[in-house]
Amino acid sequence: MTSSILLLKNYFHSNDLLFFNEYFHLNNSLFYSEYSVILIFLFVAVLLSVVIVALSYILAVQNPETEKLSTYECGFEPYEDARHTFDVKFYLVAILFIVFDIETMFLIPWTNVLGQLDIVGFWSMIDFMFELGIGYIYIYCVGALDIN
Repeated sequence: MTSSILLLKNYFHSNDLLFFNEYFHLNNSLFYSEYSVILIFLFVAVLLSVVIVALSYILAVQNPETEKLSTYECGFEPYEDARHTFDVKFYLVAILFIVFDIETMFLIPWTNVLGQLDIVGFWSMIDFMFELGIGYIYIYCVGALDIN
């Protein structure tokens, strides 16, 4: 067996990460905290993604035909070129949605610990919500959400 297989075998048969620390000469701060789970998850996710993409590329039948490469418009022949430009406002609305969605995601952890926050944490989030509201009012007044 190679050393990596032995390492994985020992890892899954042990109750703690002590051998991992000794094998790689790591300090205890990172691998005994909750970040070790995130690093393991990230490693497995990247490895699984690479394996799936590689298998898809290797096992797929590579048979390009003109019918397969043509544009598809609900079963009809295309009326015009499918690669024509369209209004940038659709991109703007999508980007604004993503920005406000990410900013709103900051509110969820705040609501979970609202009773445990001190006065500085409370007013920091009130300031954050105020700035979010000012940004939304600005976008509305400029007309960035108006697609017409």
